[in-house]
Amino acid sequence: MPEELKPTVNQIKILSNASRLQVMALLLDGERAISELAEEIGITPQTVYHHIHKLMDAGLIHVSREERCGNLMKCYYAVEEEWLDSSAVWDDLTLEQKKNYKLAALGTIKGMVNRGIRYIQKRKKIESEVGWVSYEKVPLTKKNVEKLRKIFDDTRKRLEELEDEEAEEDITVVMATLPG
Repeated sequence: MPEELKPTVNQIKILSNASRLQVMALLLDGERAISELAEEIGITPQTVYHHIHKLMDAGLIHVSREERCGNLMKCYYAVEEEWLDSSAVWDDLTLEQKKNYKLAALGTIKGMVNRGIRYIQKRKKIESEVGWVSYEKVPLTKKNVEKLRKIFDDTRKRLEELEDEEAEEDITVVMATLPG
């Protein structure tokens, strides 16, 4: 990997925040303005503004274009480089920084799930798209953890069988177990 594409430890630290990681995930999808990011993530524009400037200071995003809206200028932001590889500096992070990064990633997934749930709630049903959300609480015991691991392994094998199918578009399947 070229040196200029390797992220710094500081950039990884900046991404160890769930909201900033959500902003990055959305910007990887395409440029957006602060108001769009705030609406999609479900936080105030002021909070998004704060995170945008942290990401810009770290060199992770940039202003991709500006648009005049009446007397105001609306800025759109985009990811500086779409192919960041955090593994290049992973060994330089402390255990606490690695933990924060993983928690931020989980926060991003939670945010995506929450957006999906809000999408489904607004529409009351899904007609042409595919989406299921299931929430189950099970007692945390060694026996249940072993059962869940087997369920995950079986499901992963079944999903791999689907990869041979040809389709016009993909769906994302997320499986997770979380404490609490």
